[in-house]
Amino acid sequence: MTRAYAETYIDDAMNNLGYMLDYAVNDCGFDAEEFYGWFIDSGVARSFGRGHPKFVAGLSGPELASEVIYRTHNYRPDTPPAENIDKSPEYWAGWILAYYQWHSGLTFSDLQNSGLTLNRVLSLYPTLHEADISKFVSVAESIISKS
Repeated sequence: MTRAYAETYIDDAMNNLGYMLDYAVNDCGFDAEEFYGWFIDSGVARSFGRGHPKFVAGLSGPELASEVIYRTHNYRPDTPPAENIDKSPEYWAGWILAYYQWHSGLTFSDLQNSGLTLNRVLSLYPTLHEADISKFVSVAESIISKS
């Protein structure tokens, strides 16, 4: 399978999407699923999924969130990102979704429409956040195959 961007960028992509969701939810106070819908609707998800360098590795997570908010609500938040030591469930959800989108080649919109919603991914956090990434891939493929 040809992937949208080289494997050398996957760590940056995963961290940036994780920090995007963490910032939007925990610093700015947005509902996770609603913000994720904005991410998809804004076109940022499409560009990210296609491997556009600006979105995969050029912007930080908070900058990605700001771009989503700007494109969907025409303003940029002025909330500074918190200095969190621990990774939040939202961070993990973005981190793992970036990996799975890259791995599967499906769009974020296709994942959402196939039942792999952000809330579904967040519900998997307690049992999968410390598991090998291949376990999430198996669970995600099972969810998608049932849709």
